[in-house]
Parts: sequence; structure tokens; C-alpha cells
Amino acid sequence: MDLPSTKSLQALAALKRAPSLSKAADRLGVTRSALSHRITELERQLGIRLVRQAGRCAVLTEDAQALLAVMGDALDRIEAAVTPLRRRRGQLRISTVATFASHWLIPRLPDWQRQHPNIELSISTTTRMVDLANEDLDCAIRHGRGNWKGLRATLLFHETLLPVARPDITGLFSENTLIRARSRFRDWNRWWQGSGAPHEPLDRSMIVETRAQAMDAVLSGLGVAVMDQAYVEPHIKAGRLRALGTTITLPEAYYFVASDTPQSRSESLRRLESWLVGQT
Repeated sequence: MDLPSTKSLQALAALKRAPSLSKAADRLGVTRSALSHRITELERQLGIRLVRQAGRCAVLTEDAQALLAVMGDALDRIEAAVTPLRRRRGQLRISTVATFASHWLIPRLPDWQRQHPNIELSISTTTRMVDLANEDLDCAIRHGRGNWKGLRATLLFHETLLPVARPDITGLFSENTLIRARSRFRDWNRWWQGSGAPHEPLDRSMIVETRAQAMDAVLSGLGVAVMDQAYVEPHIKAGRLRALGTTITLPEAYYFVASDTPQSRSESLRRLESWLVGQT
């Protein structure tokens, strides 16, 4: 037997929440006639009566109540799974890493929304290398040296390293806990080498999984972390963190990347690229 359509089941669920066909139709954003047709079609498929009239109200039958009870929140869970996958008109899908999204991109998005209210951004985060030619993505922000074959790469900013701590953390590095991210384990060594500062022994260290967790740890006062200056600058300006040394610049950088094809040069994508460059 063919399963009923989700639209028909949604119509029945809406009628349970609303006292009339008209109000249930308003909930779904359809006409009263369309909602009535969906329920009639569901009754035809199941071969049972689902709705009866009680004065001016439409009342669910016991069979309808039993059906909805068994379904539970299945429709809500289906909608929650499908909605993020549905491409909306004017939507751009961008892939990046979680730390960049949380500490650089998302704090700047209110400005994007003010300038481009009709272009919605859908942000996905992953540490793997995405395939823009074969995945449902318009663009990505990648970390590296900008030499990716088949991709158009626009420099956003070079990566930097700067030791930071909360203002109440005092003393030398050796007197504090050094926070290290497992995903960027060499960052402290690269900073020592690039800054010329004495390589101090790691008597006390804390290892976390990601730089996002390292940021949370340093903001909580757990020790000293070396972070990208682009991520910590707002915290330094606000007085939540202070710099403990010099900033070094790395050869790696963050790039806006898109497929190097005419189809990838839409007006919306061009605006996003221009806006990102303007934020650096």
C-alpha cells in the first residue's frame, strides 16, 4: 500500500491544533479548499472517516486521533531533517571550519544582513576538503596557500599567531598553563621560532581538541593560548584578553574559494566575495 503524503498528514495534524478548517488552513498557509481536499484524499487512501462536523467545528474521529497519537512528532522530525537541505531562492551555501565560523564570520553577519537582506547564507562547518564541483555548495573559505587546482581563490587575510591571556593572568609563560589545541599542536613551536622568544619549558599544559575550545579555555582564565590575531582582536579591544608577546605572520592564509566556471560567478556570489574582502 502506498504511504499517505506528508501534506495530507500535515493537514490532519493542523486540524487537531485548530478549531476549524479555516484556521487550520491559515496555519499551513493554504486555502480552506486545499486543506479540505488533502484530508478528503487521506480518507480515500485509508478508507476511513477522519473528520466529522460538530456544528461549525471540524472534529477528528477516534481513528484520526489514534493515527496522530501513533505518529507522535514524526512530522516535526521529518521537517527538521528536510528543511536544512532545501535550497531556497537567493540562498548561498558556504563551507568553512568551525573556529573561523564562530570567531570571525558569524560575528560579522549582522552587517551582511543589513547590506543584503534578500541573500540568505547557509553555513556548514567541516574539517575535510569539500568538493565544490560535486557537492551542493556555492563557495568555501579555505585555509592554506591558495594554490588549489580548478578553484578561484581570493585572499582574505594571512594567518597570524599571538599569545593571549585574560588580564588577570600575570607572570611569564613558564608560570602559567599553556593551552594547546590538538588540531594545531605546532602553533606554540611556530610562534617561538618566528618571534625569537626563548622556548620555555612546558611544565604545565592543557590540551584541548580544537582552537575553538582553546579560545573558550583562555577566556575562562585557564591559562595562555596562542591564537590568530583576527580571532582575538575583538576580545583584546573589549578588555577580555591581553596580548603577551609579538604577532608573527604565517605563510598560510584564509581564502574565499569558488569553482572557476562561469556558473560560479553569479551576482550573489560576487557580492559575498566583495563583502568578505571588505571585512578584512
